[in-house]
Amino acid sequence: MSGLFGGGSKPPPPPKVVRMPVASDASVLAARERARQQALRRSGRLSTILSDPLQSVSGSNGTIGL
Repeated sequence: MSGLFGGGSKPPPPPKVVRMPVASDASVLAARERARQQALRRSGRLSTILSDPLQSVSGSNGTIGL
């Protein structure tokens, strides 16, 4: 039955080690600067927040006590 799905005799290779990003890393700083520049270039309707981004998370409708 193990041959049904091509059961192999060798185990799968271990996952590759991925280094955790550090806040002062050059690639992190570059990504932060790119995001900042993109935000500065936005204008008009794209630059306006049209809804509360936390409303879907918290279910808040803006009134206190309800």
